[in-house]
Amino acid sequence: MLQQRNVRLAVLVLIFLASTEGGAQEVKSRNAQSWELAGSIQLQYLYDPDIANDALRTNNGFRMRRGRFSARGKVSNFVETAFQFEMRDNNPRLKDAEGKIKLANDYYIRFGQFKVPVWREELRSSTNLLLVERSAAAEFLVEYNFSARQIGVELGRRPGKGLQIAVNVANGAGEGVREDAGQNKNNFVNNGKSFTGRANLLVNEHLQIGVSGAANRITAVNQTPAGIAAPSGTNTMIAPDFGISLHRPSSKCQVDIEGGLAYGALAKEAIGAAEGSHFLIADVTGRYTAKFEHANAGLGGLDAFELAGGVSYVEPNDKADDESLVFRFGPAFCFGKSTRLQINGEVTKSVPEGAETVFQIRSQANFNF
Repeated sequence: MLQQRNVRLAVLVLIFLASTEGGAQEVKSRNAQSWELAGSIQLQYLYDPDIANDALRTNNGFRMRRGRFSARGKVSNFVETAFQFEMRDNNPRLKDAEGKIKLANDYYIRFGQFKVPVWREELRSSTNLLLVERSAAAEFLVEYNFSARQIGVELGRRPGKGLQIAVNVANGAGEGVREDAGQNKNNFVNNGKSFTGRANLLVNEHLQIGVSGAANRITAVNQTPAGIAAPSGTNTMIAPDFGISLHRPSSKCQVDIEGGLAYGALAKEAIGAAEGSHFLIADVTGRYTAKFEHANAGLGGLDAFELAGGVSYVEPNDKADDESLVFRFGPAFCFGKSTRLQINGEVTKSVPEGAETVFQIRSQANFNF
């Protein structure tokens, strides 16, 4: 069944591409004034030297991390749309499907599936991350549906200067998860929905300061001797963050630094415990970019070098000894604005005494078109 679905999707893509033969020509649409097409290909290689080469477990290998195709349509001066799907591990997934209506004074309203306004790093495109992957802190927020893509509605204001704001209400059950009236509940299906918001102040061209908040009501369905119980609880969090970009017009060097801290509470229904808990996570990541005077034709147009590093702290449960530190670092080689080769070393150190320290090498080739 899955193979048939993949074949149908591939056929639809081929038909669409064939209908737009001659990629340089303008793509015509029945309802939109104009279309923009884009895509990305990411091949990743992971090596874990801590896994013994004993033929029992794979300790290295290639993976198609992402293969994406997206389209943006301008329906009118006030209405825009975006649609993006992804092939990962040979499974098609809908990523973005949204319609946006522009209002007066830089206000807007969005409908569909898209990223909720939480955590600066999560809002950055996967094709332009400072390191190969997002941080362990960002992954924690995604795991509990505080951030990443959700299905819902958002009202916001996004001027080019000053204060940007956004308020979102969504299912809070994750990417592509449907919640209809009458649907059976299970873990992380809430019926109370999630509410998220963000304020981001553009202090100047070098500094941004933001804060995000989220409240996600969840329901756990349990079978008890007395019958079926559906206790509900609310996960909450608040997360200040910042972004710094230092560069000079006359210089070919740039430094970017991003960081954030999130503190919140997890309901007992979310963690399957007798009582709830609190969490604390933090991350700071920096990148130095040096652009060359000229692209090196002998090296495929190599025109820039990057060196990045970051550290994350994750304490998932204040009632347990389960903290961890994750260090990531490595170079990247740029071939224009659309192609990067990245290599990262990743060290995960669990804070409890006697816990293992894991070292991995993760590299990625990223092509945007």
